[in-house]
Amino acid sequence: MTNSVSQWIEKASLIKDPLVEAAGNAASPNEQVNWLLFASALKQGIDLAPLQKFIVELQKNIKSLAELPAPSEDLIFSVIAKCRLRSWSLASVAAGIAWSVGRFARARDNRLDLWVKNHSASDIWRSCGEIFYMGKTSPLRPKALDFLFRVKKGGAPLPHSAGARRWLIKTNAYNADESPKEKLRTANSLYKKLYPKNPALACHALQFFTEPLGEGYFCQKISPCNSCLVAE
Repeated sequence: MTNSVSQWIEKASLIKDPLVEAAGNAASPNEQVNWLLFASALKQGIDLAPLQKFIVELQKNIKSLAELPAPSEDLIFSVIAKCRLRSWSLASVAAGIAWSVGRFARARDNRLDLWVKNHSASDIWRSCGEIFYMGKTSPLRPKALDFLFRVKKGGAPLPHSAGARRWLIKTNAYNADESPKEKLRTANSLYKKLYPKNPALACHALQFFTEPLGEGYFCQKISPCNSCLVAE
């Protein structure tokens, strides 16, 4: 099974990260980082595909998250409605998060690309607590870990994705009684176990495991459900 899992991870690694792909629509490196930070802050109570769609729709109306005047709340609510996300848990605060990310970028001369390059993972992780809904009160700040992973900044634990959790559940290795810190450690151990030579590749791949995409899943791009490596 080890060889099969390695092959699956290598195939899944070819699937583009939806949030990185959406952020990549921005014209400049600093704006790409702005959008990626915004997407990371929004990654709560929503699947990857609808979040990608929301970001892309916003980009049609917003050139820069850091420019003033800031995007209007009405504009952001209209995109939420268009994307059918009114019931999303962060729908009511999405505008506030956008404003917070913009303020954060302006405080760093709107060059978050250079800020990421010139600061350590721990400094970035700590600073992300300034952003609305980025996990200031969380001892782990999982959204900050998500951001660090997507900007390819080493030196921090890899994020515990919903896909990794689903893999653990499917393989009867998930322990719901673990603390958040223990769950993060378990996820990182899983990545190392499944793909020792590059755990980050396993982290990228596992986010797609039974991750909803339309009426199916991202992982169906790799193999049909009836040939799933961890099918019951």
